[in-house]
Order: sequence, then C-alpha cells, then structure tokens
Amino acid sequence: MYQEKLLLSNKLLFLLSFFLLFLFLSYSKAEDTIKWSFVAYSDNNGSNPSHREILTSIAKAKPEIILHLGDAVDISKEYGFMTSFKKDVEECYGNFDDFVKIFYLAIGGHEERYCNYLQYPPYGKEPDNAAGKKFYDEINLKDRVTDFNDEYGDYYFRHKNVHFVILYRSDEWQFQKGQVKWLKGILERIKGKGPIVVAGHSGGWFYPIENNQKEIFKLLKKYNVDIILAADWHDYFADVYGNTMRFRSGSAGWGDAAFIKFSVTDREFIIIALNPDGSTLFGEGLDIKDQHPYWIKEFGKPGKKAR
Repeated sequence: MYQEKLLLSNKLLFLLSFFLLFLFLSYSKAEDTIKWSFVAYSDNNGSNPSHREILTSIAKAKPEIILHLGDAVDISKEYGFMTSFKKDVEECYGNFDDFVKIFYLAIGGHEERYCNYLQYPPYGKEPDNAAGKKFYDEINLKDRVTDFNDEYGDYYFRHKNVHFVILYRSDEWQFQKGQVKWLKGILERIKGKGPIVVAGHSGGWFYPIENNQKEIFKLLKKYNVDIILAADWHDYFADVYGNTMRFRSGSAGWGDAAFIKFSVTDREFIIIALNPDGSTLFGEGLDIKDQHPYWIKEFGKPGKKAR
C-alpha cells in the first residue's frame, strides 16, 4: 500500500514538473514572439527606382510604423516635389491617406529647401526650423503625436510598447537649450515605461561635439535609450554604444540603397538591414566593418550581432 502511494506521488510530481516546464517554455516562447514591426528609411529626395522598390517591400512587410529619417522630397520639379512622392506611394505602397497614418518624418535640409524653394548654399540661404515645420502640414503630423515642441519642431509619440522621440534637424546640429530642456522633460516622463527610440536626420548628430549635443547624450545615457537613428550621409551604419545601438539608414536611391526593419517582441528588437527588394540582407550578409546587417537588441542591454 505504501509503495503504491509512493508511486502515485512520484507520478503526480512528475506530471506537475512537466506541466510547470510546459508553462515556462510556453511563456518563454510567448516572450520571444514578434508582436509588431516598424521600418526606417531615408534620403529618397522625391521619386526614384530604389524608393519605389523599397515602398513595394514595405507594403509586403506590413509594418505598423514607418519612420522616414529625412530628405523625402527635393526642389526638383522633375522628380522631387510632394506630388512625385505621393505618386510613388500610391503606385507602390497603396492609398496615400492610409500610408500617412503610420508615417513619421524627421525633417532634413531638403524638406526645408522644398518649403522655401531654395537651392543649396551658397546659392540659397539655409532656412531655419520654421521652414521645415511647414512640411508637417503635408502629412498631418501634429494631429498624430503626443507631444510637439512648437518652438523647434521636435515631437514624441508612443506605439504599443515603444516610445519614439524625433529631434528636429538644426543647422550643423547645433541643438538649442530649449531642445535639451524639452527632451529631458519627455525622457523623465517616460522613464521605466518601455524601450525608447530617438531619431534625427543629420548623419553625425549622434557624435557629440558641441555643448548642447553633449547634454543630450548625457540624457540618452541616463535614461537608457535603446536605439538612436540618423540618416543624411547615404550610408548604412550600425554600432553598439554602451547599452545603446546607433544606426544610419542608408539611402532610398542615392548611396547605400537599403532600409531597416525592426521587429519588436516583449523584450527585444530584432533588427535587419535589407536591400530594396526586402528579402535579401544588405551587403549579402557580409560583416563589413560597421555595416553588419543583423542584430538582436534586448531592451536596456547592449546589442549583439545575430550572425
């Protein structure tokens, strides 16, 4: 009788252990499941074949957020106006009104010149922030963000478990004290409430040189920002900077033709730099200095190469 009870007890213990293991594995699997995705691209300067191919690939990928890191348009009437950009979207992605609902832009110099119809210096004056902010009206942006810095044009929004902060391009990225103050207020408000992505257009904004830029980087470190994004230089770039990862998004037509897809789970980003076709890795998967195309970035921890 005792042996039968002992055998039954062992069986129950085994079944309980198996059940707990099943729950643990199921939970771990659920934690790793991709919940949603966003993409980042830039520097198409209106319409061109690579931009059209990237838009077709984005439509197939079905991201929930599209981050454009600047220079979406150009002052060229032939290919650069907003009408050309809209035509690319309508023909390669789908309905423009649906596209704009998930489209968020970091203003670049081409948006500024487009709005003021000015050539590059020295043939034209470099516009101030007021010029580029006009472009926000083209995409109905202010109605879709949580916080907008009226003085400088920076903005913040959240999508599901990720916070997005978009910094306005200033001349040579000489950030103003008002931008530092605004950013500190946003980061203080959202600290500990999920991963943070901070983006801006200028290719070198995340290399701190001047004082306000250094203050911004102190804030990014203090609040453990996960990802910072740039564009402008038309190259794809990726590196690990403490617990942060830095990326430049390549170019949709005028350099390293690429876009970046960020898949989001409950605990990490899965990051892939893709060729315009959307199915092959940028650089054919080769690890070329700071252009590795495949990363895993656990929230709050350093990123790691996935291959």
